[in-house]
Amino acid sequence: MARKWLPSLCILIVIVLAMVLLLADLRLKGSILEIAQSEAQLKAVEMVNQAVNDKIVAETDYRDIVYIHKDENGRIVMIQANTVILNQIMAKTIKEVIASLNGLEAQTISVPLGQVTGSIFLAAYGPKLSVKIIPAKQVTVEVENKFEQAGINQTRHLIYFKINSRIKIAVPLVDKDVEISTTIPLADTIIVGAVPDTYLNFTAPGETLAPLLKK
Repeated sequence: MARKWLPSLCILIVIVLAMVLLLADLRLKGSILEIAQSEAQLKAVEMVNQAVNDKIVAETDYRDIVYIHKDENGRIVMIQANTVILNQIMAKTIKEVIASLNGLEAQTISVPLGQVTGSIFLAAYGPKLSVKIIPAKQVTVEVENKFEQAGINQTRHLIYFKINSRIKIAVPLVDKDVEISTTIPLADTIIVGAVPDTYLNFTAPGETLAPLLKK
């Protein structure tokens, strides 16, 4: 009688073991993804910052993107955004960010399984699991600014980009979306005298250009 149930028992044991191993594997990969997330974010932000600083910021001057209007006494009375140039710069920025993130697609992150233990002694040991980085094609760029006191009767006007995107990190059977966000100064100047009360055209049609003036 016992022999009759033996094949069924063996099959049941195999199924249970397979399920346990599968669940353990999924939990292990989930832990690996958590560890890889910070490394992927750091790598992506570094590449985006470098691309934007080299290709955009280095070629942009404050007077390229704003008009400064003065009265007959030389006092600044109005700051007006050059929305045409600003939108062109933003479009170029989006293109450069996408290109830089696409460079991540050929890269992988190798995470030693020893890091899962949380031990600093075992972190560098064990088999390495490769985590693939898949960049998204959607990038949003918001333009913001702020004013800072820079001395007696002097104000610093800083214009900067806030860039957001998304990448996916994946191991077999498991993946995770990761938000990428970075803020990069675009241009700035020192305003001597009182800050003007009038600011024009610091918004543009559509979703490409966000409100610029934020005190």
